[in-house]
Formats: sequence, C-alpha cells, structure tokens
Amino acid sequence: MNKPLVRLVGILILFTGCQNSLPTAPSGLATGVVVYEHANFLGASAHITADISDLRGFKGPCEHGSYDPYGGAPTHDWSDCISSVRVAPGWSATLYRDDTYTDDSITVTADVPNLTTVGHNCPERGLNDCVTSIRVWRR
Repeated sequence: MNKPLVRLVGILILFTGCQNSLPTAPSGLATGVVVYEHANFLGASAHITADISDLRGFKGPCEHGSYDPYGGAPTHDWSDCISSVRVAPGWSATLYRDDTYTDDSITVTADVPNLTTVGHNCPERGLNDCVTSIRVWRR
C-alpha cells in the first residue's frame, strides 16, 4: 500500500475518533460489527471495530433524559439503543448490558437480527435496547 494513502486513512480514523460519533454501516462488511437501532437491521447504524466501554459517549439515535426547567437537555447516544447486530466474517463481539463490560452479556459470531430473542432479563426482553458496552475482536 502506498504511504500517502496509509497516512490519509490514519488521519481519517483520527478525525472520526475525535468527533465522538461512530461511522455508519459500510456497504460490504469486512471488519468488526454493525449495530442497528431497530430489529432486522433497520434504522440508524454504527460500524464498530474496537472495544467501547460506554456507548453513552457516542452520538446516536436514542434519546435519554428529558428537558428540565434548569436548562438540561436530553442526550442522544447509542447506549440502550441496539436491537440487531451484523458480524463481519471472522469477527466476534461481546455485548454487555452495563458499561465497562459488566452485567449480562452475549458473545456473537454471526448476525443477530433481533436481540429480543436473546435470553436475558433486560426489561426490554432479551438484550434488546439494553447494550451499553461492546468488545470486538478478530477470531
């Protein structure tokens, strides 16, 4: 690979990381996982290729909190916002209910079109809308 292209890719990765947002789903999934806001791979999506200890730090489609009389506004992030997952060939991910990789979890090595079908005790059924941290790795 030529050096200018490698530098450009590195700069783009650094720039994207500084924005505290996650890239959307690629057209052909070759690395990591893609998480989706809704079941059956619908709604907003985010491409994840590295561990994330707290999805609250990344801008996403789900609103948390409410407006209050003291000027607070709701946040929009990916915490408790994932309903389906696509997994790239040769990759795995562990989805955790709480931040810092704790509480209920599931390790996925293949696509999961609906996290309500995953047997866990989250109030939303399964791990649907209950994932707050993710570990991702190449198998």
